[in-house]
Amino acid sequence: MAADPKELSFWDHLEELRWRLVRMIVYMAVAAGVAWLFREPLLDIMRYPAEAGAALAGIEDFTFRIFETAGGFILMMQIALVAGLILASPGIIMELWLFVEPALEPHERKWVVLVVPLAVLLFLGGVAFCYWISPRAFAFFFRFNMTMGVEVELTLQPYLYFLLRLLLVFGIAFELPLVLTFLAAVGIVTRAQLLQWWRHAVLVIFIFAAIATPTTDPATMTLLAGPMVLLYLVSVWLAGLFEKPSDEPVGEG
Repeated sequence: MAADPKELSFWDHLEELRWRLVRMIVYMAVAAGVAWLFREPLLDIMRYPAEAGAALAGIEDFTFRIFETAGGFILMMQIALVAGLILASPGIIMELWLFVEPALEPHERKWVVLVVPLAVLLFLGGVAFCYWISPRAFAFFFRFNMTMGVEVELTLQPYLYFLLRLLLVFGIAFELPLVLTFLAAVGIVTRAQLLQWWRHAVLVIFIFAAIATPTTDPATMTLLAGPMVLLYLVSVWLAGLFEKPSDEPVGEG
């Protein structure tokens, strides 16, 4: 008879976590290999936000530059890895859920039907939102640079690092409503508590945005923090819809 997952020893849990991490790495490696085959179209996709931003800013002769000998090869590897992470996100999220799921009560496990697909959709939605808004953000920065009387050119490596990191951060940040709604559904938090904590939440969001964004300028930080504050408000509304009824108090015998 198989052991109850809740009764596994600490070392058994570590062993299970190790194998789940191995599988997540395999998912990402395979997806990155697939992305490498399409590296040139992916590079065009990654270049688009800056090129579109330059067009919005009225820059006609816009170009990227590479100064390192192996810079292009390293950039292509980075693009393939990030694209692989995005492509492998459904499998990664599923592995994370399967690791946590045994510790939950039966009434909490029923949420897996919604949690896993919604987690994937929200992550991809965050990536898509960041990609959609990026041209406007780049146009703002380009116009500001032009007021300083300088010619706008970008080095490809720092630009891609900036954009790829933003895409991943936005994908993770868009999981906020799902996390808070799930916590409300299982009775850990309530809508009233989330409303009471809104000032602290805004502060934490701006601290997270300052740490997570590639640069320290207020515009980039606000680009991430603004949507996250809106997502927090959406989370409060969703928590009110899905929170555990008050007649099922947590922790009472």
